[in-house]
Formats: sequence, structure tokens, C-alpha cells
Amino acid sequence: MLASSSSSATTNASTATINDIWDSFKNKRTNTELYSENAVVMYVPTCVGVRGSTHIRKFFLNPQFSEKVNSVQEVVYNTVASNNKLIEEATWTIHFHTGECKWLVPQLDERYLMNATIKIPITTSVSFDKADNKIESIRYTWDQASVLKQLKVISDKVQWPVIGEQQIEVLRSPQTVRLTGLNAEEVNVDHHQTQKEQQQNQFMPGRIFGPVDPKDQVRSPVRHAEPNAPPARNIFTYQPPTERPLVAPTNKLNSSFSFTHDDGSSTVNKLSSTLSNTNISQSKSMPAAGKATPKISRSIIG
Repeated sequence: MLASSSSSATTNASTATINDIWDSFKNKRTNTELYSENAVVMYVPTCVGVRGSTHIRKFFLNPQFSEKVNSVQEVVYNTVASNNKLIEEATWTIHFHTGECKWLVPQLDERYLMNATIKIPITTSVSFDKADNKIESIRYTWDQASVLKQLKVISDKVQWPVIGEQQIEVLRSPQTVRLTGLNAEEVNVDHHQTQKEQQQNQFMPGRIFGPVDPKDQVRSPVRHAEPNAPPARNIFTYQPPTERPLVAPTNKLNSSFSFTHDDGSSTVNKLSSTLSNTNISQSKSMPAAGKATPKISRSIIG
């Protein structure tokens, strides 16, 4: 019994130390004291990696691991540590500010990466030295086909058996994630639990539009109506009164007017008649063409 308790205590202390070292790695990956002399860091799908504590420091100091170049947001879902081993399941949301990320997609054209964002599940396997609990190896594994699909390298026009961003739902909500059977049928889920979660999300606080939680619904007016107040009316069924004319219809000045449309023909007719009358009067006063005007002689002496 004593030996057993002593062994379990040693295991717990070792696990605590492993977790502490792993937390220190998350805070500062360039710290060479966290690694053994021949430690290895590997990105399995791309075979990109580095060996040796000194080279690991230079590796993580590369600008490609900077948040200003390729920002990585991590959400950890499961971490299991035992017997100098650690397995962690997480999701990474990666945003590419530039067109280069050799540890994830080496030799890929930069036009696919510029200002792109992807979400992938990541499985990390870590081994520690049994002597001093330093990191011996780190292996990152993910679905490279999902990365290429989200970056539009794999076209959606071709029905490839590749899942994109939906993969993260396997870690986020394993009880309600949509699964497909071997015969392409949808696997049954716990509809009772799903319906319960939907009802909870239906009445989320701060939601402007949508149904109201019955507990928060006001069934009676807060302010009581005054005794002499007019009856309340429903704004959705209210009919406004008929409009009344602003001017009385009686004609007190006995005036009348009408709107007519003049296309200009009357003006043209008047102008043509005026010109014709003018020509007639001028023709009467002027002598006929081709005839000599008679001379009139008078004696002014007597």
C-alpha cells in the first residue's frame, strides 16, 4: 500500500510538472530551457520542422510565426497528460496578413493566402524527457485537404470528399454535430437534447428580434389608464378619419377658371391672319406692279 501511494504521488507530481512546462511553452516558445538537447518540433502534414534546442529558438523567431504576419487564435478543448506524454485537441483560427506561411502551406501561391482566414482542428502530441521532464518532441497534425479547401485551392465545383470549416464542430459540439453514415444517411442525434439547446438559444439575452421568454413577457400594462382618458387603440388596426378639404367648395366671388392646353396652333393662326390683313391694306395703298405712276401738275402762281 505504501509503495502504491508513493508511486501515485510521484506520477501526480510528474504530471503537474509536465503541465507547467507545457504552459511555459505556450507563453514563450523560444525559451531553450524548455527543450532537451535533441528536441524535435514537427508539422506532420507538411514535413516542416527543426531539431535541436538552439535551432528551435531560431525557428520560432522567424517572422512567419509573428502575429503581424500570420495570427493564430487557439481554443483548447481537451488535454490529457500521463507517463511523460501529453495529447491536446484544439482549434486554430489562422489569419494570413501576407502571402507566405511555409510551415502550413509551403510553396503555395500568395494570391490564395492574402487576407484569408481558415479554421482547422489541431491535434498536438508531446513527449517529455523522463529525467528532467523537458520537451523531447512536439508533433502537430491536421487535415491538409481542409486547409486547401478553405483557401479555394480545391474547388467547390468538384465533389471531393473533403470537409472544410465544419470539422471544428467535432470538437466544439460532439453531441450535436451533423454526422453521415456509411450509406450517406444522416446519423440520428439526440433530438430531445438538441431541441432543448435550441430553446435555450432562442431566448438568448440581448437578442433584439425573435421570440420573448415567457418569463420576461409583460402581460399587463405597467401604467394604469386614467379614468377620463380616451379608449386605447391598436396601432395596427387603427383607421384614421377621412380627410376634410381645406377650402370650402362655395364660390363667393363668382369666379371661374379652367385649365386648357394650347399647342401653339391658335397663336400661329392669329399671326397668319394678321399678316394677311396687313398685306391686303398695303396692296390697296400701293400701286399695282408694272404700271407707271401718273404725274399731277399744279400751278402754284395762279
